[in-house]
Amino acid sequence: MRTTLFLMTALLAGTVPAIASAQESPLSESDAFARFAQSFPQLCYGLEDSAAAEYYPNESWNLSWETEYSDTPQTATLYRFFCGSGAYNVNHMYYLETEYEGLVPVGFATPQFDVVYENDDFEGAVLEMPMTGYGSQLLLTNSEFDPETKTITSHALWRGLGDAFSAGTWTFDDGQFVLIRYDVDAQYDGEANPETLVSFK
Repeated sequence: MRTTLFLMTALLAGTVPAIASAQESPLSESDAFARFAQSFPQLCYGLEDSAAAEYYPNESWNLSWETEYSDTPQTATLYRFFCGSGAYNVNHMYYLETEYEGLVPVGFATPQFDVVYENDDFEGAVLEMPMTGYGSQLLLTNSEFDPETKTITSHALWRGLGDAFSAGTWTFDDGQFVLIRYDVDAQYDGEANPETLVSFK
């Protein structure tokens, strides 16, 4: 079904040549990085920093999964590229290369929420943290990929002490990364006591 929808969309958009190019040989890691660097030169700073490149090397993993419509396993390559860092947070961007879609950045579903503090003081007690919807983000902070579980996790610190943070978990399911858990600790109290906003598994 996904392949059929992709082909129909490509035909309607007049992008038949893109389908042919996507079926060429897989890119090398250096070629994949070059495309990434050309696409996000302003968002991802420090890409030419040799020290950063050595400390945060590019990584890639081969993935496979079974589908209902084929006896042949589907395959993909997952790339992780450094995309800037600060005092206590490091950002990465992930790309997924498949036969039919080629090399594309991975967008991660993320819950949107408000934090209501007592007396509007961010160092005060958290009164409530209602969700307002879902968004998508390209950058993940302090992220890791576990090839055994095919899971990506992130842990974004809101300050260096690490008592306030947001943390997400996405698992690779049928060719895409799906949000399965998201925790937020919005309390600046010196302790880690997150609230789970999303939990599907």
